[in-house]
Amino acid sequence: MKPLRTIYIVLLAVFILVIILIALLTMLHQPPRSKIVVYAYNDDITGIDPSLEDDTGLVVLGSIYETLTYYNYTTGKVEPRLALSWESSEDGKEWIFHLRRDVVFHDGTPFNATAVKMSIERARDIYRETGRGAGYIWDAVDEIIVVDEYTVKFKLKYPQKLDLLASASYAAYIFSPSALEKSGASSIYDKALEDWFNKGNAIGTGPYKLISYDPTREIRLEKFNKWWGWSVVNNPYAPDVVIIKIVKEPPAQYHGLLAGEIDIACSVPRTTIRDLVEKGFKVINVSTFHNFVLFFNTKRYPTNISYFRLAIAYALNLTEIVQVAVYGFALEASGVIPHGFPGHVEGLKYNHNLETSKKYLEFSGVKMPIKIELLYQVDYEETRKFAELFKSRMSELGIEVELNPQDWARLKDIAKGVWTSPESTPHLILADWWPTMPSPFDYLYAMFHSESKEWNFAGYENPEFDSLIEEALTLEGVNYTRALELYKDAQILLFEEAVAVGLWDEIRPFTYSSRIEMPQEALNPMYTFVIRFELVSVRS
Repeated sequence: MKPLRTIYIVLLAVFILVIILIALLTMLHQPPRSKIVVYAYNDDITGIDPSLEDDTGLVVLGSIYETLTYYNYTTGKVEPRLALSWESSEDGKEWIFHLRRDVVFHDGTPFNATAVKMSIERARDIYRETGRGAGYIWDAVDEIIVVDEYTVKFKLKYPQKLDLLASASYAAYIFSPSALEKSGASSIYDKALEDWFNKGNAIGTGPYKLISYDPTREIRLEKFNKWWGWSVVNNPYAPDVVIIKIVKEPPAQYHGLLAGEIDIACSVPRTTIRDLVEKGFKVINVSTFHNFVLFFNTKRYPTNISYFRLAIAYALNLTEIVQVAVYGFALEASGVIPHGFPGHVEGLKYNHNLETSKKYLEFSGVKMPIKIELLYQVDYEETRKFAELFKSRMSELGIEVELNPQDWARLKDIAKGVWTSPESTPHLILADWWPTMPSPFDYLYAMFHSESKEWNFAGYENPEFDSLIEEALTLEGVNYTRALELYKDAQILLFEEAVAVGLWDEIRPFTYSSRIEMPQEALNPMYTFVIRFELVSVRS
């Protein structure tokens, strides 16, 4: 019996050893676990057409597509992206861009000068024909010439800093020419191409490619291993998969972090940030160029009276507003261009003074009490708090405020009515803005130029103002100092007429899990909610 027992023990040992070896071999041959990052964003995605999208779609587009150049907000300089170098003529009316040669689109199509020409002409021409998108940034571009496969020449009608404009967040993305065939579009202007993009299709050159798209729930991106920039960023811990999850309510973002369902949150309640830090989460506070502006309907009584507008402006206590609405996570605005942005002007603040406010009310001739309507976005905690505070403070002047909370899409539609039915459009519209390009023209044209029917919620029309910013734009490419002086004059005009009141320039806290590392440069104050995921590291 003893030999049998020995054999049994030996066989059992061999069996166990085989199992262990199989397990080890299986582990060795298993692919490594995907590094996944879940980012909670607080709004629906309005579209992902790289030429036409001018709203929240930027959160997605910023990881998929690239521009010719990149604006470094810390240095104020333009850096290479899809273009390696560029030069301009002395008069600023001709620019040549030399393109990278080691770039492919997500479908394997080579990147070249034809793609640049097609992408920019589409954004420019659709804006010229319909006013849609942000193609106004290419207004000066008269002709785009493909010199060779990796060289493209721009001929301008008037001088511009085209290298700066080519870094814009909207209307400057380069998409693959293969999108035409895949969408079945007959030309780059065919609506079939726009529909194809917005159904969840994308072909860019960026570090991440689009895998799935549900604009109200979740967008999934996957690492593009052939991205030219991986050798530059040198980050082997970059996420393999990025999930952008639509989580509108700040408390839901907070609880998602605690539950481990979310890695990065952009909109937790500001009152919970200290608690999250104590629980081991990290925070980056970004001083952004995202600002909030109160527009006056200049075409409807009584906000069509400048004295009445000034009365409201001087009744606003920005210090109180910043503390109550955003718990101190903002800078009190000075004008409509935020702190740190090119062309910002100090001293354009209505110093809170109720006596001054009452004098302007008297000058206005408006009989008190009176009722006015405030339109604001219900999705933002800070705008809700501002609206409640505004209603309370205006009652002290005998002004009754009717609050009209709407989601963003509806707010925008209502606000644009200032051009077609001003008498039925609210007297005041609270809206936010982040820049398309690093130029004062972006804020001033989009929000106040008489031709800007899409975003000029004040219905403001002033030929002097229009002329000032138009001349400033043409001078940016040849006399930048003089251009900034004209932009300043235009802002002073807005301030004196009280067309709109800059309320606050946002400081946005991004809260994230300790399982990831996120450097400051992964967040950009130009485009607040866009994260450079290629710089994020997943450590566990």
